[in-house]
Amino acid sequence: MGGDDLVGDQFAIYLDYEGSGLDATRFQGALSSVRASYLDLFALRDAVLPGKPVIGHCYDYAIPNGVAPVCAGPWLQPSLDFSGYDLAEGLAIVSSMIDGFYAMVSALAGDPGNNFVLVDTRGTLLRQSGVANGWANELHPYPAGFTALAQRFMTALPGLPSASVSARSSRRRSSPRSSK
Repeated sequence: MGGDDLVGDQFAIYLDYEGSGLDATRFQGALSSVRASYLDLFALRDAVLPGKPVIGHCYDYAIPNGVAPVCAGPWLQPSLDFSGYDLAEGLAIVSSMIDGFYAMVSALAGDPGNNFVLVDTRGTLLRQSGVANGWANELHPYPAGFTALAQRFMTALPGLPSASVSARSSRRRSSPRSSK
């Protein structure tokens, strides 16, 4: 929840076509929708697994360079090109997007009633394409980058009470349901 709501074809909707980057009103609307999704997730968790935390992250500063895997994308550069922005401007826009997303999820994490743990993943990856701890494409790192991101989570998890992240064994079925 978050990244795929903001990038892709709809990314152009959040850009100002007159050179000032993100349109603050439209982008805030998108963040409000994502925030509502988080609140719905918290309500679902409270109904099914009360007391368990939700653990999330805030992405990292992607490179809007048009590089994509064969199966999808690119997610950023086409909208930036359409709206008249070059790579340097695109980097600043993506940074602003990520920081805005961080501010929203950080506020959610700051409310104890949400029981939401935010792992700040910004600045984990090198903002370079083609390097081991950098970006394999516009949105995904190389394996070493995934390892660096996982390390951020490994650092955050020990701070949680052990009971809050344990499996819920009492509700597990002992055998699969019959197909009859």
